[in-house]
Amino acid sequence: MHQLGHGVQNAGKGLADCAARLRAILNQVEITHPGVASIGRVGQWLIEQAPDLYRRRDLAYEAEKVDVDVCGHPVPGATVRPGLTRIDESRMIPAEIRAQAAQAVSWAEAAARGDAGAAERLAAYAGWMGDPRFATALIEQLGPQGLATLPAAMGTRVRHALNAGDGSAEAVRRRNRDVLSLLGKALATATDPSKSAHVNRRFLEELKRQGRAEIQVPGMRGQMTVHGYWSLGQILAAAPEEAFSEAFMTTIGQDMIRWDRDFLKKNGEWPLARDTDAYDLPAPLDTRPFSGSGETGAADPVAALLTVASTSKERSQALIGSRDLLAYLMDDRRPQWGMGDRGEALGEAMEAAMKGADAESKRLAVMATQIYSDVVASHLSVSDAGEVGIKNPSELDRLSGVRDNMGRILAEHIEDMVFAHFQRHPRLPDDQLTGDFDGRPTARFNSTDLDRALLDVAIDDRAYEALLHAQVAHWRGKIDHALAMRDRDRTANTIALDSVALGHLTEARRTALVSWGQDADAADGALRKLVERGVGLVPIPFAQQVGKLGLKAADEIYDGFVKDGYAKAGDWLVKQCGHAGGKTEVAYSDAASNDIAAQELVKQMLASSAAAHGAYRRDDLNERFMIGDPPRVKEPSLMGRDEYDGFTRWLADNTTVPADYGEAQQSAAAGAVTFRNNVKAGMDDDG
Repeated sequence: MHQLGHGVQNAGKGLADCAARLRAILNQVEITHPGVASIGRVGQWLIEQAPDLYRRRDLAYEAEKVDVDVCGHPVPGATVRPGLTRIDESRMIPAEIRAQAAQAVSWAEAAARGDAGAAERLAAYAGWMGDPRFATALIEQLGPQGLATLPAAMGTRVRHALNAGDGSAEAVRRRNRDVLSLLGKALATATDPSKSAHVNRRFLEELKRQGRAEIQVPGMRGQMTVHGYWSLGQILAAAPEEAFSEAFMTTIGQDMIRWDRDFLKKNGEWPLARDTDAYDLPAPLDTRPFSGSGETGAADPVAALLTVASTSKERSQALIGSRDLLAYLMDDRRPQWGMGDRGEALGEAMEAAMKGADAESKRLAVMATQIYSDVVASHLSVSDAGEVGIKNPSELDRLSGVRDNMGRILAEHIEDMVFAHFQRHPRLPDDQLTGDFDGRPTARFNSTDLDRALLDVAIDDRAYEALLHAQVAHWRGKIDHALAMRDRDRTANTIALDSVALGHLTEARRTALVSWGQDADAADGALRKLVERGVGLVPIPFAQQVGKLGLKAADEIYDGFVKDGYAKAGDWLVKQCGHAGGKTEVAYSDAASNDIAAQELVKQMLASSAAAHGAYRRDDLNERFMIGDPPRVKEPSLMGRDEYDGFTRWLADNTTVPADYGEAQQSAAAGAVTFRNNVKAGMDDDG
C-alpha cells in the first residue's frame, strides 16, 4: 500500500504537470481545449488521494501491530504478515471532519496567542468535542507537542499581563480556561478506546514521551522550560469533571505519576508557581492548589489527574490500583503534598476507589491501612510511663487532606473492622487482602495496621464523626436483628464485638488528641453527647414489621437500614435522636469515660429493640408505659423520663432475650487496652 500511495501521488503530479505543459503550448497558439482542464482535475484528485492511501497503510500496520519509522516504512525486524489485513473502520474519519478539526486547531493555537476572536470561534465547536471522530481528528492534528505547548504559551501571556499590572490577567485566564476545557473534553473523548473513533497506540506512546520531555516555553526567549506533563496537568485542571477512560488512567495517568516520582527523586520538590514568582511560569488558569488558601497558583499535575480520576470508582481504581503507586502517593510524596492541597485530591480519589462493597474497593482499603501503618509507625514514641505518642505530628499533617476521606472509607467497612479485632489476621500479601462470606467480599484488615491508621485519621473531626456514627449504626442494626431473631448468643456476641471495636476507636481519638496537644477530655465528649441524646433509642425503620412479615423480613429490614452505607445510617440515627435526649442524664451523670458510655448505649439499644419486636414476657402488662389494645410497650423514644426509667427496670426482669449490657463496659475497656498494645507492637520501650 505504501508503493501504491507513492505511485498514485507521482501519477497525480505527472498528470498535473502534463496538463500545465499542454495548457502552456495551447496558450502560445491561442487555442483552448476542455480536455486539458480534465487532465488537470484528474491529476489533482490523484494527489489528494495519496494521503488517504498512506493513512490506510498506517491503519493496516496499526491493526497488525507493526511499528514504522517516521516515513511510514516498517522498522527493521518488523514482520508484515501476508494476506488480507482487517482495518479498524472506527479509525476511518471523513476528510470533511478532519478539515473542520484542522480549522479548530488553528483557532485554538490563535486563542493561545491571545486572539479573542479565535477563542469565540473555537467555542462554537463545544458540542463537537464529544464526537469521537471530530475529537480524534482534532487531537491527532494538534499532536502531543501541541498539547504540551499550548498551556505553556497561555502561561506566557498571563506572565505578560501580570507584568503589565493592568488587571488583565484575570480575563486572560478566563479565556484560557474556556479553551483548555474544550481541549480537555476532546482529549477525554479521543483517548477512550471504547469510542467509535480514538487515537492509536503510537499516539499514546508519543504522548508519554512528550510528557516526560522538557519543552521551551513560547515567548520566553529560551529562558524557561516546562515538562509536557505539567502542561497536561493544566488541561486536566481545566476539565475536572470530564470522563477520561480507565485506559487513559492506566497508560497516561500512571506514567504521569511515575514521571512525578522520578522527577522528585532526582530534583526534590517543585514549587507550585504563584503569581509573585517572577522567574516561574504562572498558572494559565485561575487554579488554587494551596490548602486553605484562595491564592492562585499553577495546578499540581498529579493533583489535577487525581481529581479527574475521583469522578468514578472505576477510574480511580484503574489509576491507583497498584501498591507501588499508592505507596508513593501516600508516603514518599508527602513533602510535595505539604506544599499544595495536603493530599485533598488524593483523598477524593482514594474514597472513590475504596469506599464500595466490591472486592477491589476492599482490597485497596486494606492496602491503604498497611501503607498508613508503616508511615505512622515511623513517627511513634513511647514515654517512660508507657504512653504512646506521635513524634513530629506536623510531618503527618502534610497529608491531612486525606484524613476525612479515609475516615469515610473505613466507616463503610466497619463490619470488617469489627471482625478484624476478633479474628486477628496477620498482615497479608496483596493477593489475600479480601475474603468471602455468604457470597459477599470481605476486607481482611490486620488489627495493628487498623489501629495505627486510626491514630492518624482520628485527629480529624469529620473522620472521627463518620467512624463513630458508622460504629453506632452497625451496632444498632446488629442488636435489633439479633433481638428480632430472638437469638441470645448473637446478641451477646454483638455486644462484645462492637464494644471492643468502639474501644479501639475511642482510644485512637484520645491518643491522637493528646499527641497533637489537644484536650483529651474531648475524646469522650462526642460519644457522651450521642448517648445523652438517646441515639440508641431510635428504632430501626420498619422494625415493627418483623412480627407481621415473619423472621425472614429481619434480614431485608437490616439490609435496607444500611443500604446507603453505615456512615449515612449513623447520620440518620443522630438526626432522629434529638427529641429523645434527657432520658439518660441521671444514669450517665457519673460516666466519665467511653466504656461506661458504651454500656449506656447498649442499654438504650436493647430497650428500643425489645419494645419494637415484643421481646418481653406478657404476664404483667398493666404498666404506665403500655399502650393500645392488646397492650404493648410504647416506643421508648416517645416515653417520658419516668416512663423510661420504669420500663428499663421492668425489662431487666421481663425480657425474653436477656443480655448483659455491662459486658459493653468491660469489652470497650479491653478494646482500648488492645489498641495501645497494637500501636506499641514491635517498638522498644524507649520509643
